[in-house]
Amino acid sequence: MEQPTELQSKNGLIAPAIANLSPAAKKSLHGTCNESFQTVIDMLKEGQVALAAGDNGTLQTKLSAALDTDCDDELSSFGATFPLANMAKELTKKVSICLAITAQNVEA
Repeated sequence: MEQPTELQSKNGLIAPAIANLSPAAKKSLHGTCNESFQTVIDMLKEGQVALAAGDNGTLQTKLSAALDTDCDDELSSFGATFPLANMAKELTKKVSICLAITAQNVEA
């Protein structure tokens, strides 16, 4: 849970990447990224509850939802580079590994 929270806390690092955009676009991008990171945090927390309950189906759903982030896509649509790409990529890798392990447990 540390990594998504850290990503969200560094949302301000996006500012230099979008400095040349209009105030409305900046506000929209900050909102999208913050909401996206919060969704990841929420999905992982809900996934922990599902794991504790032994509900692998819900766990898979929550992990899959945690992989879907709009921040990078939104920045790209404005021609901006996602400054937290490496952190986001590492988080995606970890969640993907968890999802793969969970899928094996469902198939077993």
